Amino acid sequence: MLFGRLRKYGKNDQPAAGNEPAATVPPVMQRILLVADGSQPSQEAAQLAINLAANLSCELLAAFVVDVALMDYLMQMRIFVKEEREEFEEDLERKGRRVLLHVQEAGAKVGVEVETILCKGRFHQSILQLAAEHKVDAIVINGWKYSSAQKDMSSVERQLVLDQAECPVIVVKRRQEREGVKIQAKG
Repeated sequence: MLFGRLRKYGKNDQPAAGNEPAATVPPVMQRILLVADGSQPSQEAAQLAINLAANLSCELLAAFVVDVALMDYLMQMRIFVKEEREEFEEDLERKGRRVLLHVQEAGAKVGVEVETILCKGRFHQSILQLAAEHKVDAIVINGWKYSSAQKDMSSVERQLVLDQAECPVIVVKRRQEREGVKIQAKG
């Protein structure tokens, strides 16, 4: 249930006439975790998370994960040498700070304060750990295609978040995927 229910009174617990309390809707979501990576689909997910936080008056956390496990794997496979790995990690940290700042600024435009978290670790483990530590009510993440999950580690990691999360996961598909491909007739 997304928006809660008004309290219903039974026969024996009805308030006295004239003393009825105002109907209240309990908060459904108090804290949302946005997974941000800076991609266009992630930006669309960020906008949805910001709008949800604004409409539901709940807290919004935005996380960027520097996936050091993937970098370690690339080093083991001799795709990276130590210096390249360190440089790549620093680049990702800079990118993460930029992405999180952008989410904060977008939230500020509509009056939503965004707490940001830059963390390092394996992507899905980091997100699931953050969700548990911060007791989030939902995770918002950008979508991916099943066909790319066979070739793309980030898709596999996102699938693991979806499979293992103990709270609802809102997957935001790219606008063009939601609207379908528009074909124009020639001629």
